[in-house]
Amino acid sequence: MSKTKIHYDKKSDILYIVLKSGPEEYAEEVTPYVTVEYDEANKPIGIEIFKASKILGEKLIKKDIPRTTPISA
Repeated sequence: MSKTKIHYDKKSDILYIVLKSGPEEYAEEVTPYVTVEYDEANKPIGIEIFKASKILGEKLIKKDIPRTTPISA
C-alpha cells in the first residue's frame, strides 16, 4: 500500500495531494480551483487545490502542514 503525501505551499496557497508517484500524462480541471493529474493508464496520481485556504478554510491550512506529510491511503 502506498502512502499519500500532502504538500502545502503557503506562499502560493496551493495544496498538492500525491496519490501515486509517476509521470503525469494529462491533467483535468474539475472545478475552477481543483485539478486532477492522471498517469498513462488514466489513473489519478495527484490533486492540486489552488487558493487552498479559501477552499478548505483558514483553520485547516493554518495547522502548519509540513512540506511533505504522509497519510494513510
